[in-house]
Amino acid sequence: MSTGPRDPPEGADASPPLRLGRYELCRKIADGGMAAVYVARAAEGPSSGELVAIKTIRGEFASNREFVTMFLDEAKIVSRVCHPNVVRYLELGSEAGHTYLVMELLFGQSLWSVWDACRLRGKRFDFDTIAWIGARVASGLHYAHELRDELGKPLDIVHRDVNATNIFVTYEGTIKVIDFGLAKAADRASKTAAGIIKGKVAYMSPEQALGAPIDRRTDIFALGTTLWELGCDRRLFKETDDVDTLRRVHAAVVPDPTTLVDDFPRPLARMLARALARDRDRRYASAAELARDLDEFVRARRVATAPAALQEGRTDAWPPLAALMRELFGPAEAAAEAMLAFSAPKIFAMADPGIRPTGTVNLDLCGDAVTLAPDVLSSPARSRSLPLVTVSVVLLVVTSATLLATCVARY
Repeated sequence: MSTGPRDPPEGADASPPLRLGRYELCRKIADGGMAAVYVARAAEGPSSGELVAIKTIRGEFASNREFVTMFLDEAKIVSRVCHPNVVRYLELGSEAGHTYLVMELLFGQSLWSVWDACRLRGKRFDFDTIAWIGARVASGLHYAHELRDELGKPLDIVHRDVNATNIFVTYEGTIKVIDFGLAKAADRASKTAAGIIKGKVAYMSPEQALGAPIDRRTDIFALGTTLWELGCDRRLFKETDDVDTLRRVHAAVVPDPTTLVDDFPRPLARMLARALARDRDRRYASAAELARDLDEFVRARRVATAPAALQEGRTDAWPPLAALMRELFGPAEAAAEAMLAFSAPKIFAMADPGIRPTGTVNLDLCGDAVTLAPDVLSSPARSRSLPLVTVSVVLLVVTSATLLATCVARY
């Protein structure tokens, strides 16, 4: 991370320059109420030519100290997290009064989109894949939970917004936890007032729903909710009204999955019951314990056929998940790879003027990783279940397949 930016001057320009630090801005891909996101290319240094995503504070908010503090808090938290299952933040900088955050560019889909695609095709996640995804998310969360400052003092980081929209699945079958914008940390300069709750209501823990003090076990509960929903192929606490949803979250009555799904494995059901205990003292004490049990569950079921990645203890990719992504999004994956074949300035330009623009690009402003990912879904259930802000713009086709790009950024 570079040296922290200075206070922005009053009346900073609304648009950033064509270059921020060592990065050339190629195209704005998302524009939220308080920040904008660009695809950029490193113009110099050891990573010259690399494509990244850059989030900048909008000019009219550049002099708002409260918002700048929140932006810097996010950068401070995520810059410490260096784990293969957490999105990478590369650096924080300031140029001509514009504060910006550089992030890795991911290619794939949110877990929510993958689940949606499965439901549209009448498919279900297999239990091994659910457990493997859960173990990778838990591993990334545990790393964040365990972080300490330079003096060895715990940072007490809690994600506070673990759910399927903030779990990212790459086309290679890897998992990334995204969106630490709501994360709680001991040294965060901007504080949440007592009684204020943050996060998606249907994935809160009972204590979080009350606005009570929270710790890492809140993230464990949220992950348990997510895995329960994937396994049972239905929502756990979600109601049409947020107040009713909060009541269900607070009561934390969790049906036994084995009574809802005929072949639901009892060992996995027991793990979810422990993760979803209403009394947090009865939950897993750490996400690492949950990850360990989930991995053991997978190993026990695949002892003879486990892919090499699992047998060797590697957790960077899961072949069955990669196969599922190819099945669901095969043409989309090829189109995304084609985008990388173009030089950065040509990513959003047509190489063949004879091909006419078609389709739309959905910019889902729901996370903090910017994702150039084909989105082949149009399920109305998605917008009903988890509120998203969606903006449509013209899409240019780079291959014979229709390319839809989903760009995710937290505002």
